[in-house]
Amino acid sequence: MIAPRTAIRSVPAIVLCACIVSGCAVDFDLMRRRHAEQFPEQLSARTSELLGDNRTVGLDECVRIALANNLDVRTARLNRRLARLDRKIAFSNFLPQVDLEVTTLSAGRQQGVRFGAGSASMSDRAVTRTVLSGQQSIFLPETWFLYEMYKKGEGVSRLLQQRTRNMIRLQVTTLYFACLAQARSARAIANSLERSESLRKELQALAGEGLALPSQVQQAETLLKTHQVELARNRRLQRETKSDLLDAMGLAPMGDITLRNENPLAAPPGDLADQVLHAMLNRPELRIADRTIEIRKDETRIAIARFLPKLVGLGDLTHSSDSFLKYSTMSTLGVSGVMTVFNGFRNVFEYRAARQREQLASIDRERACMTVMLEVIRARLQLDDAAEQCALARRETVSARTFMDETQAQWREGLIVTSDKLDAVSRDAAARANLSISEFRHQVAAATLHDVIGPVRGDETNEREKDI
Repeated sequence: MIAPRTAIRSVPAIVLCACIVSGCAVDFDLMRRRHAEQFPEQLSARTSELLGDNRTVGLDECVRIALANNLDVRTARLNRRLARLDRKIAFSNFLPQVDLEVTTLSAGRQQGVRFGAGSASMSDRAVTRTVLSGQQSIFLPETWFLYEMYKKGEGVSRLLQQRTRNMIRLQVTTLYFACLAQARSARAIANSLERSESLRKELQALAGEGLALPSQVQQAETLLKTHQVELARNRRLQRETKSDLLDAMGLAPMGDITLRNENPLAAPPGDLADQVLHAMLNRPELRIADRTIEIRKDETRIAIARFLPKLVGLGDLTHSSDSFLKYSTMSTLGVSGVMTVFNGFRNVFEYRAARQREQLASIDRERACMTVMLEVIRARLQLDDAAEQCALARRETVSARTFMDETQAQWREGLIVTSDKLDAVSRDAAARANLSISEFRHQVAAATLHDVIGPVRGDETNEREKDI
């Protein structure tokens, strides 16, 4: 008769579980629709708050906004907080573990023991048992090494966050100067477009009087169309680059941003040897490699500690409401020790593998050092080359402008043919475009060198983070 009663009592529980499970169903189509509607609105609101009222922003403000809103930076910040929580969780192994267990038993009939024709009760029908137990590690050396690993892992997460911030800063700097260079190119193309339009009108007037050939008019029209296509392409590139910049800043890519033209970046001081040494001392990757080696050493120490015995202190306090017991409350104290005698040489092989991983970490650090040295050398050479190309482009622009003015004067006097003026206009436009490209490459090369030799533009490596 007990089994049917149990089945009847379980029916409401089954019905309740079915209702809860059915209520947990998620409409993913509705979720996607709501997010697709809310997320762009949130981005637009954030963009309007930070860039509204036709504000003009400079490089420092763009970097500040990016470091506060970029998704990669936010992810690195959360990973650092998670590493801190992991370290605190590992520290809990040093503290005593206390558990409280309460058990209530109610039997359908009071149990008893038969004595001949009769019986004697042996326990109450309903009994409540309460157990307060605890344990404390006495000798568990691998716990210390595990805590040290998590502590070093927290340092690695801090360096990864710093490196992520530096990379975002470099990305924003590159896109910022790309936008300025494209805007400068647009102005140069617009000026060339005006000259081409003026030249086309002059040639059409001359052709009407028989002083210019139709082919010369067609050349002027082709030059005009070329500048129109270049200007349209430049505007599309500006829109694309601004979208990339807004995305790097954690804002709406479809928004608009007005940039303030600031002084260009200066090249880092010092010669190549000093810059390489600075990079070897400050690059987060090399600091991470140092901590990785120490983590591998801790893994080796843990592998050695597994050969040692483990001692744990135990204790519990038990109370029972059973009236048939002589002592309702009892306490127990003890010590538990475990030592591995044989586990198929597993701990031996784990120790050997840990030593190999330690050597591998050392090799990885040497490889990282070589990579950093090569990056500094390449960045320095690219900066020197960009500086020379930029100086040459400035001289070429001055020369093309002077040649253009001279050609214009000779054209008015009728001393040169139409093709010479077309060449002068094309040469001036090409020189202006080449100058914009050269100045952009120089700024990117300077920003890259700042990045590869260490923290860029005063990165705060010891910033304090709030716990989650």
